[in-house]
Amino acid sequence: MPFRKTAVAALALFSPFVAEFLLGDQYLARRPGEVLITQQLGMFAMFVALYGSAAVLIREVARRRGRGWPTILTLALAFGVVEEGLLTQTLFNPHYLGLDLLSPAHVPVLGIGGQWTVFVLTLHVVWSIASPIAIGEAFFGREPWLRRPGTVAWTCALLVGAAGTFLVSRMMGTPAFLAAPGQLVGAAVVAVALVVFALRLPVRTLDTRGSAWAGFAVGLGASTLFHLVDKTALLHSWGTVALMLALEAAVVAYAVRCRPSAFSLAAGAIVTYCWVGLLTAAGNPVALIEQVVLVAATLSVLALTARRRIPVNV
Repeated sequence: MPFRKTAVAALALFSPFVAEFLLGDQYLARRPGEVLITQQLGMFAMFVALYGSAAVLIREVARRRGRGWPTILTLALAFGVVEEGLLTQTLFNPHYLGLDLLSPAHVPVLGIGGQWTVFVLTLHVVWSIASPIAIGEAFFGREPWLRRPGTVAWTCALLVGAAGTFLVSRMMGTPAFLAAPGQLVGAAVVAVALVVFALRLPVRTLDTRGSAWAGFAVGLGASTLFHLVDKTALLHSWGTVALMLALEAAVVAYAVRCRPSAFSLAAGAIVTYCWVGLLTAAGNPVALIEQVVLVAATLSVLALTARRRIPVNV
């Protein structure tokens, strides 16, 4: 039981660490000379309740039902729709944090931006949920980790995290933004449909057989291209969306055909977040130092996991 508790705690902490801090969105020093340790620790606690609980519960549901990565990835997509569509509502807010998120590849009938929708939902699927789960399972194994009391506790934590995220997002908006009822209902319906679909996927596991280094290279290369395509805006917005989706389809095709370990793909994707976070912190010396420390810690975790790695099926 202590081993299971350690596994759960590690995943619950690693998921928000990767999703928000390694990415560079939540570094402690917002401006030179300003270190908001208390505020950022509070944010990290809320992210543990949201991201950490979601990752723990998604993994637990999939593994207890004997499901593999297709179920985990689909449930992760449902989580992304809930967070960005119902909680922070960035899928519908044209001026979230003063940013113009919805103009690239705008879809007027839905009130969303195609590029932002693909980009942010991919972040949640790959980095917020799937990659931390892959690292956690490589280190601790694939068997279920929670008993009934733990499942209830983490479900309650998820609800608290969701409520906190919604309230913080509302307070950050000036004025406060609330999506149209039709948009909220639509997001809820999509999320529920994804959950139902994920739980109806056939029980099937595949033995890993591909090269770990090849999997790492594909994970690193595809995720790097994904971020570069989004950041450089060299193509028309719909061209960017098409290229993003093509990259995702190529990785899925590679995974199905070559069957690399989930750990190798996840490690490559997480290393991409390392350079993205460093780029985000550039120009702020204190933040850059903090980001270097986070990157060093992340690489240490990956190296440790690579040495200990428990072979698991996909």
